Amino acid sequence: MKWLVFSYSLPSNLTAASRVRIWRKLRKSGAVSPKLGVHVLPYNDDCVETVRWLATEVEQESGEAIVMQVDRFENLSDDKVIDIFRNERMADYQQIEAFVAELEKLLEAHRVEQAKDPNKVVSIKRDIRKLRKNIDEVSRVDFFQIYDKRSLLERLHHLQKTLLTGNLIFLFFFSMGALNPAALGEMKDELQIEEQIDVFPNDDIKLKRAQVN
Repeated sequence: MKWLVFSYSLPSNLTAASRVRIWRKLRKSGAVSPKLGVHVLPYNDDCVETVRWLATEVEQESGEAIVMQVDRFENLSDDKVIDIFRNERMADYQQIEAFVAELEKLLEAHRVEQAKDPNKVVSIKRDIRKLRKNIDEVSRVDFFQIYDKRSLLERLHHLQKTLLTGNLIFLFFFSMGALNPAALGEMKDELQIEEQIDVFPNDDIKLKRAQVN
C-alpha cells in the first residue's frame, strides 16, 4: 500500500495562532501521527492535493515542509497504520454519538417546556446543524470506511422531527397569546424549511476512510 508522509517545522518566532491554524488544518485532513513529527495519509489524489496545500501553508509562514511517498514502513506494518486511522476515526464518531445522545435525552426530558422557549429551540437546532457538519467532516476522512454515518444522520433526523412537533406546540402557545409576533415569524420560516429536509441531505459525500470533527 502507498502512503503519503508529511513532516514540517515552523520558525520559533511564529505566533501561537498561526501554529494552531496549521495544526487544525492538518488535523482536519485526517492525517495520523504514528511517530512524533511524522504525519501519514493514504496515497490518493485528494490526499496528495491536501498535503501539497499544507506544505505551501507552512512555507508561507517561513517554515520547512517535506512530502514523501512510501510503499511501506520498515518498522510499522500497513495493518498497524490502518489501525491507527481506525482508532482515531472511531474516537471522533464516538464523540459525535455522545453529543447526539445528550440532545436526545434533553428533548425527551423537557420536550414541552423547551417548546415554550424559542431561544432553547433555536439553540438545539444550531447544535443539530453543527453535528451534521461534523459528521460530514469526519466521513470525508474515514478513508477505510469503519463507520456507517447513516445511523447518526437518522438519529439527527428524528431529533429534527421532534423539534418540528415542538414548533407546532409553540404555535399553539402563540395562539393563546403567550408568544410575540417576531418569534412566530421566525418559527414559521423554520417550519417551512424543516418540512423539506431530507433524511440524508449530504449523502452524496462518499466515505473515503477506513475518518476519523
